[in-house]
Amino acid sequence: MGQPILQVKNLEVEFVTDDGIVRAVNDISFDLYPGETLGIVGESGSGKSVTNLTVLGLIPQPPGRVVNGEVLFDEQDLLKLSHRQFQTIRGKRIAMIFQDPMTALNPFLTIQEQLIEVSMLHLGHTRAAAINHAVELLELVGIPAAASRITEYPHQFSGGMRQRVMIAMALSCEPDILIADEPTTALDVTIQAQILDLLKVMQDKRGMAIIFITHDLGVVASICDRVLVMYGGRKVEQTDTKTLFASARHPYTLGLLHSAPRWDQPQQTRLQAIEGQPPDMMNLPAGCAFAPRCQWKTDECSAAVPELVSIGTESTEGSHVFACIHADRIQQARSTSPEELPHV
Repeated sequence: MGQPILQVKNLEVEFVTDDGIVRAVNDISFDLYPGETLGIVGESGSGKSVTNLTVLGLIPQPPGRVVNGEVLFDEQDLLKLSHRQFQTIRGKRIAMIFQDPMTALNPFLTIQEQLIEVSMLHLGHTRAAAINHAVELLELVGIPAAASRITEYPHQFSGGMRQRVMIAMALSCEPDILIADEPTTALDVTIQAQILDLLKVMQDKRGMAIIFITHDLGVVASICDRVLVMYGGRKVEQTDTKTLFASARHPYTLGLLHSAPRWDQPQQTRLQAIEGQPPDMMNLPAGCAFAPRCQWKTDECSAAVPELVSIGTESTEGSHVFACIHADRIQQARSTSPEELPHV
């Protein structure tokens, strides 16, 4: 797989609140390789967005603070950079598409003013050159009549068009890494497909790596090369996309798979909900955070946080990694009696 372009090592992030300390990210590690798409999935509150906002240096400090870890990019630990040093990387070499374009875009500025700011800052464009560049970007992401629409305001664009503007802004400087935080959540299925196709085309043209944050397993199946599953701020499973769908080992991953509709299921097939609620991040349970919701649990599950186990290749990133002491039982049940799998 070559050398990773980004390495996140043992990252821990917490927030100090009036009610206590929220442990948002607990010992997260992953590598990202050039040209690949890494999906990060999990329920709301699992730590997906906080992990990637930390990579971009966008965690407000205080109340947030990085307790431990490294984020290595281009032989630099991004966590040690000053605000001024980070400005030369954020937006230029690592860019982000935020989840809600209506809040990410400034409603008081035209699309033109918001697009040209990026290229004037990072590419040294004159105002005229920046405007031409902005029009080209809008045409690239499929906005019709870009030359005339660029002077409009965000509220004059549809949701899909605003998302395309966000993509244009993120691609303005041809970044090495693009972080997409649930960029298709509020869009209808047709627009979702168009946005995903657009990202894939841009990736193929520019060779950038993508971190795709989502809770939609259908999106994961269509766009991601590898998948990292998070729960309670921790990594609970990671492998390539095909292996995850065919041979998931963690009960939480199974729960996500069983709760999502599939095209090859009979119409009368009932989806299986994951019972219970995500853990309170200020009072995480002892041991496995998923144990209170898991029908595979035993007393051992509450004794200690399960360690990550790696199977497959010698490389951690090329192998199947999971954190469950009952993974072998789950695999045996899947291969011998799939109908006996619990409704996790």
